Amino acid sequence: MKRKSIINIIIISLAVVVILFVFAACDGVWGKDKTSSDPEYVTLNGEQLYFTLELREEGSSFESEGGRYDHSSIDGDIICSWKIPMYGATVYEAVSKFFEDRDDSISFRLAEHRYYMFSKCVLTDGREYDLETVYISADGKYAKCANFIELLGEDNIAGTVDDLDTLVLVYKGWLS
Repeated sequence: MKRKSIINIIIISLAVVVILFVFAACDGVWGKDKTSSDPEYVTLNGEQLYFTLELREEGSSFESEGGRYDHSSIDGDIICSWKIPMYGATVYEAVSKFFEDRDDSISFRLAEHRYYMFSKCVLTDGREYDLETVYISADGKYAKCANFIELLGEDNIAGTVDDLDTLVLVYKGWLS
C-alpha cells in the first residue's frame, strides 16, 4: 500500500510541475479581452482613421468618480501628443503598432495575465516617464486598461460618434 501512495504522490507532483510550466510558458492575456485575432488598419471609404494620444502633466484639480481613489483632472499641460492610426480593435494594438519602428516609445506591461497596463514612455529627447500610475481618460471618461479600450466604440462601426477620438494619459494621475 505504501508503494502505491508514493507512486500517486510522484504522479501528482509531476502533473503539478507540468501544469506550472504550461502556465509559465503561456504568453499574453488569459481569457477574453477586446483585442482582434487578425488586426488591420481601420479605414473608412479608403481613408485611414486616427485618434489622438496625449501624455499630460497632472491637471488643475482632483476628481472622484465614486471609486476608492481620487484622480487628477485631464487639463494639465501636454507633455507630448501623437496622432495614432487606428489598428486592430484596441488602444493596445494601435499604440503597439505605432511605436514599433520609432525613436520614441510607449511600452506596456502584462498585469496578472488579464490586461495590458501602460508601463513606460521614452521621448525622442531622452526624457522617460513611468506610466504605471497614469490616469487614463478615453474621450473624457475613465478607461480601465489598454486592451479593453475599444477604438470603434460599442457599435464596432468605423466612422461613428462613439469611435475613440482622444485618449489622455495623465502622468502620476492617481492619488492613493
